Amino acid sequence: MKRVCCAVILACLLAALFPCVSLGQAGDDSGAKLDEMLKRYDTLGACIAVIQNGAVTYVHCYGQARPGGPDITAGTVFQVGSISKMVANIGLMQLLDSQGIALDSELGDVLGYPVRHPDYPDTPVTLRQLMTHTASLRDSGDYQEALYGSPRSLSQLFGKRAQFTFYKNREPGFERVYSNFGGGLAGSLIEALSGQTLDSYMQENVFAPLGITAAYQPSLIPKDTPMADMYEMPQRQLAKALREDPTAIAQPDAETHYFLTAGKLVISAPDLAKLLIALCDGGVYQNARILKESAVREMTTPQNYRGSVACESGNGLFMNIITDNQVEGRTMYGHGGKANGMLCAAYFDPSDRTGVVMLTNGCNNRSVHNGVGMLGRQIMRLCYELIITPAHAVEDPFLVE
Repeated sequence: MKRVCCAVILACLLAALFPCVSLGQAGDDSGAKLDEMLKRYDTLGACIAVIQNGAVTYVHCYGQARPGGPDITAGTVFQVGSISKMVANIGLMQLLDSQGIALDSELGDVLGYPVRHPDYPDTPVTLRQLMTHTASLRDSGDYQEALYGSPRSLSQLFGKRAQFTFYKNREPGFERVYSNFGGGLAGSLIEALSGQTLDSYMQENVFAPLGITAAYQPSLIPKDTPMADMYEMPQRQLAKALREDPTAIAQPDAETHYFLTAGKLVISAPDLAKLLIALCDGGVYQNARILKESAVREMTTPQNYRGSVACESGNGLFMNIITDNQVEGRTMYGHGGKANGMLCAAYFDPSDRTGVVMLTNGCNNRSVHNGVGMLGRQIMRLCYELIITPAHAVEDPFLVE
């Protein structure tokens, strides 16, 4: 009786917060098949959200926030790894647009001092290169030290330590090499351009307008919000307790805050789905616009030989573009996350305004195909096969009755 009552209460809450949402339960066929797939990959806990025509239409919860409970709910927040980069880029693109800064502007022009690869002093290092992982930036020991609380200043990393910051003999703009340090620099740029802390800017300009509970520092999430720690599976070994992160940063410091946006965003699946809807629908969720349509178009455009990128990057701006039948017959846009035992995925198809978010706090995340975790691929395929394709009819968001 208790489980039935909880399900009813949760369904009512979802109906209020996310119109047209169907709560996936063990009794429905879609939910059972999703559960079977999650179990196959030794998943501890997960939440899946489906988007269609500008709304979250289906949410399915599975498993536990930690071994022994509590159960995952639609309101449970997860750390989402590298999806953090794509979300931070929404804020960065806002600032570039509002301040008239071009994508091919030099990184050093924003930071206030020259940024050059020591082997290629005449080649500019640009914002577009940063957003396409073509800036030749390494995840060096200096970046690892920053993750553990001992950051060197960016002026040091791009000055006397530049030989350790860049890949040797790789000219900026000519090769794509994935960089978490580069993704983390998005947060520094947001602070440099806004004069606010990363979380303050994102809360004010991205999260609050969409009614989202999210932060790049777990200590900023309300204490009564359920949070899923991260576990190595199938051992069920705690990999990271999110609430143990230090006290939130109170003052902006672009020189040292380059370790947040690479992977530290904490958010629920339905709230992350709102951000996907905005990216899917040209920068708009319901009545709130968080990006100009032109900015979304640039983010989702393959950056091959575009501007200061002199190679085939194969992706957009801090956004993956998957054309290898991840979901048959579709080109999918978005990002994944993988760290500390967890695996997450958030992808959309703007051609018919659909998408899927899958967040986990621990699973067998070692199986990967073309950079996408296999569990995420399988869950997306199931959601399209069982939930989206059977009844979906695309609606024109600009049609006025």
